[in-house]
Amino acid sequence: MFSGRLPFSEHIDELRRRLKVVAISFLVIFLVLIIFPVNPLYSLQNPGQYLNLGFIQYTVIAAFLQRVVHDLLPAGWTLLAANGIGEGMEIYFVAALILTAALDMPVIAFETYRFIDPALSEKERGLIYPFVISTSVLFFVGLLFGYYVLAKFLIIALGPFFLATGISFLVDAAAFYYVIFLIIGATGVSFTSPVFVYTLIRLRVIEADFFSKNRVIIWFVIWVVTGLFLTPDGGPLLDVVIFVPIVAMVEIAVALGRRSVRNFPPKPGKGKIACPSCGKTLSRPMLFCEYCGKSIA
Repeated sequence: MFSGRLPFSEHIDELRRRLKVVAISFLVIFLVLIIFPVNPLYSLQNPGQYLNLGFIQYTVIAAFLQRVVHDLLPAGWTLLAANGIGEGMEIYFVAALILTAALDMPVIAFETYRFIDPALSEKERGLIYPFVISTSVLFFVGLLFGYYVLAKFLIIALGPFFLATGISFLVDAAAFYYVIFLIIGATGVSFTSPVFVYTLIRLRVIEADFFSKNRVIIWFVIWVVTGLFLTPDGGPLLDVVIFVPIVAMVEIAVALGRRSVRNFPPKPGKGKIACPSCGKTLSRPMLFCEYCGKSIA
């Protein structure tokens, strides 16, 4: 794709093909989650449930939502459809979209790799599979951490405030589920950040010293992001619970990235960066050559 100065339209066509594959896989997974039951045998024995939408309570999404209530909703709490009779359907499809995105992540990563593969050097191609595998593993670890640690800790931490203010444990169902979904999804994404940090250092897009010299600023940014988006209403203690592992992983990624480029030759001086493929001098630091389109890392 980047092996020459191909027309821009060809890059768009290639991107369109990759997006089409992602869209089809997303749609297939989505339909499976919202239609097919956890126990297919039950559906075969009770085909009439598809005529009155009774199958919905036996699907994967229904099982997931029931599991969330079982694991995270404290005893004595009651969920209410405060936003109207359509709230249940809204929660059902939002949960389906979130689970579909999580399950479709390997396809998204693979198609992304196929799109940029022609522009990568042989050295960089060797990083692709470790990158995809480590990103997927950390993403799912983040999902589990968000579900079993952060979400549960948040619910437990909020309980005493209901008692202190004399408020009944009647909670809007959409608010309950959406906070859980937000924590799980955001934690999964945040746990992948060390992979990107390591990759940027390994490809020499960013120097490891950048993270060392700006450590305090980076830590502050992580603290603000985790406090605003990952731990809503959870208090400072919950902020620490998510802040510490993310910072630890980023620091490990920086150390590993620094070690991986220790024996690399020094980069050319400012204004004298040359493309290793075509030899032309670049106007500024970049990941891909502005002349031939190939990787310069």
